[in-house]
Amino acid sequence: MSFKHWSIFLFLVSSVSIITSLSSCNKSDRDEDVETLAARDYALAHHIFDDAFRQVHRFAMGDTLLNDTGIIQSLDECLDRRTTFLSDTVAVFPLTLNLNYGDKGAPCYDNGFRYGKITASFSGKYLNKGTLISFTFQGYKKDIYDVSGQLFVLNNGINSQGQRYYTFIIQDGLITGTNINIEIDGTFKYQWVSGSSTDIDFEDDVFEIDSGMVQGRNSRGSSFTNEITEKYTSDFSCPHFLTGRSAMDVQNLISRTLNYGELNECDNILISRRNNTYLEVEIPIMQP
Repeated sequence: MSFKHWSIFLFLVSSVSIITSLSSCNKSDRDEDVETLAARDYALAHHIFDDAFRQVHRFAMGDTLLNDTGIIQSLDECLDRRTTFLSDTVAVFPLTLNLNYGDKGAPCYDNGFRYGKITASFSGKYLNKGTLISFTFQGYKKDIYDVSGQLFVLNNGINSQGQRYYTFIIQDGLITGTNINIEIDGTFKYQWVSGSSTDIDFEDDVFEIDSGMVQGRNSRGSSFTNEITEKYTSDFSCPHFLTGRSAMDVQNLISRTLNYGELNECDNILISRRNNTYLEVEIPIMQP
């Protein structure tokens, strides 16, 4: 082989190696994204609907028509006070609550931003067994994400532990934003385990999500299911779930488990485990 031919040969080998290396790198990045996308999207969507429930819970607990309380209602500064109201001034049910955040984007009590309107229809007083709350969303955004679909929360009364428990249903849920398109339907069992005895301080309220099953599609269109295997902790002092585990199946991927942790630490991280591979999933911090 002549020197010229040898040089051409070395150039071709080098080029193939570089292309292979770049391809492997891109494949690795892409695969990790695929591995964690459904986990991230599910966690984000569940958080947003859980947050909508928290906002209505805060209002209902401080309202004399929806709850037999003597405290004075204190509206969040980010709500439009002119258009946030109940549909009547007497306790004749159903009553409809309009939480209107407007379009100005004022920070709320938790430094989050909300826009548009959450409408919640109450079939009875909030704490009464059998009361059904039906949520709809009109132009509603949680930080940078548009929210649509329906949420239903049914008060099942007091359980054997003396705690109120609820059925929590997401129907035709849709979360959209830049490179985000999450479809979600799910049913959960919520149990109010702490904070119910303090009427004024809502930040100490804690719900445990004992069970739940979700099906949906992630932002790339892949279908997934997620089933809670160890109860989630929804502590109102933290925007994300503190603890809990679930089993997730994603279209064309190996089954995995999701773990929010066990130490009651408030962060936006969960761990996705597939066989003996552990991947850290960062739930977006939702600021505009």
